[in-house]
Amino acid sequence: MEKKFDVSAVCNALMDIIVDATDKDLNHFGLTKGIMHLVDQHRQLEILAYLSGHQQTVELGGSSMNAIRALSSLGKSTVFAGAISNDDFGHSIKNRMGELKIEHRLGIVEGGTGTCLILVTPDGERTMNTCLGASRLYGESLIPHDDIAQSKIFHFCGYQWDTAPQKQSILDALNTAKRHGTLISFDLADPFVVKHNREDFIGIIKDFADIVFCNEEESRLLFESSPEEAAKRIGQLEAIAVVKLGAKGALIGQGNQILATPAVSTQVVDTTAAGDMFAGGFLYGYTSGKDLATCGKIAATLASDVISRYGARLSDRALELAKQI
Repeated sequence: MEKKFDVSAVCNALMDIIVDATDKDLNHFGLTKGIMHLVDQHRQLEILAYLSGHQQTVELGGSSMNAIRALSSLGKSTVFAGAISNDDFGHSIKNRMGELKIEHRLGIVEGGTGTCLILVTPDGERTMNTCLGASRLYGESLIPHDDIAQSKIFHFCGYQWDTAPQKQSILDALNTAKRHGTLISFDLADPFVVKHNREDFIGIIKDFADIVFCNEEESRLLFESSPEEAAKRIGQLEAIAVVKLGAKGALIGQGNQILATPAVSTQVVDTTAAGDMFAGGFLYGYTSGKDLATCGKIAATLASDVISRYGARLSDRALELAKQI
């Protein structure tokens, strides 16, 4: 059956606030480098006040949003669903999605639009402090079932595994996708969420997933194994495994076969959205009928480009190169 959308997604709708920081700043707030920390608005404001003299960049954010952004920029038809509030950040998200030609199903709820305060240290590593705000109120009534049914792929990430309504909404979306022959793409998202939801995530992979994205640390936490063994385990659960290894590239596994994808060398400025853009590039290749090796090359190209600047923004050169691959 012909589908209206290449990829649909449900995820936290966030604005990223990217700030230069040092290891000393992280230590001051007791932050673990390189992972996501869930915080409230008071904590966000406290950190922002401490770093008030540092350079800041504000840009559209959210894990699955970043992947959808890459796909839309490459000409794919996309739709994104999430929750925002009727505030300045909510208006910014809606306007930015319009500029990027991403169809949206944004529910308006209370609580303040979510933000992600990202501290970028001189080594390019990003440490996230996420205040989910309105996203925590995303519920079953907001799921765009018709859009999911009309998509080739439904993409979501582990960051949704927070409140009971969020979890139930994703399970409802997964069942809709399964009933209508929509492939399911699952990005584990972050070691923090994998550590706290290991059994749930293994169950989701077993019951629903067709494509699974994770990084080295997430794969270790999920299966208590090496990346190679994790790729095999995901393959045994009948999903395509995409295990990202940073500067070492990635492993792509299907069944008993594992392909090594080399990284594209670049000067690292900010690792924000590297994994998200990798997922977006891979899904672009996959929905274009490319083989897994080519999907990996496209993904590595976009990931290397986004980490060469602040924020989840891809260059025109990288987008054109991805299309040529």
